[in-house]
Amino acid sequence: MNKTVTINPWLLSVVLFLVAVLSVTPFMDQRAAADYEQLFQRAFVTFALARTINGVISVVQGTEIALQPAGVGVTLTPGEILDPVNDLVERFSWVMMGATISLGVQNVLLDVSAWWVIQALVTLLAAWLLIRVWYPGQGSDVTRAILKRVFLLVLFIRFAVPVMLIANDLLYQQFLEERFQQSTEIITVAGRELEQLSEEKSTDNTGDDETGMLNAITRAWSSTVDTVDLSGRIQRMQAQAAQVIEHIIQLSVVFILQTALLPVAFLWFFVQVVKRLFRPVKLKAVPE
Repeated sequence: MNKTVTINPWLLSVVLFLVAVLSVTPFMDQRAAADYEQLFQRAFVTFALARTINGVISVVQGTEIALQPAGVGVTLTPGEILDPVNDLVERFSWVMMGATISLGVQNVLLDVSAWWVIQALVTLLAAWLLIRVWYPGQGSDVTRAILKRVFLLVLFIRFAVPVMLIANDLLYQQFLEERFQQSTEIITVAGRELEQLSEEKSTDNTGDDETGMLNAITRAWSSTVDTVDLSGRIQRMQAQAAQVIEHIIQLSVVFILQTALLPVAFLWFFVQVVKRLFRPVKLKAVPE
């Protein structure tokens, strides 16, 4: 059973007037389009960063190190410790692909909301409701109910996506911007470090082909240095891998919030507000 609320006709008139004005003015559309463009650029840059990190890790994983401990040749691939990171980056690429698709859908809906037909319908129906507030007159209750539902529908189409994009950007600036910038910077630096590690080569000191005690000592010393260097490289790889994992997860949180959870939450909230504003009302009598 619908509850009937009492509302001041002046307040309702102001709301309807503002709805009509906002529907035909470009301010909200321009702000929403600018916020969308910024969000899309962030998603595009982050997706490119994920693919770059994925390529760097693949190169590092293919790097081989040749050692000769105790004169025995051994070939190691320390980059294999990055396997979990590579798997995570690939999954993150799918997250970013989903985020990009979501943004594409939002862009289409944003264009639909700015269509002149939708603008005209919202303005005309708001004007009709404004007239009915002050001059109820006589008419079919069915017709009025249908027109009110049509008005709620076009009102949702006209304002839901622009309002959602603007609110989403405000929340990003307040809570997510610092997290996003810090994570992208750290992942970029980590990628450079891993690339440098892939270019470093630890090779045994071949020297000349002469035999002897001195040559054996030299080769043993060179092998020991290479082994120590390998240990240091592995530790550096592990440190950079930990940085990448932590901040890839942070970026996943940012984009899942901005392109999935928050849009759904904002649209639900918008629907609830519209329902409460335009549910059956009883106008207060205006004193003459």
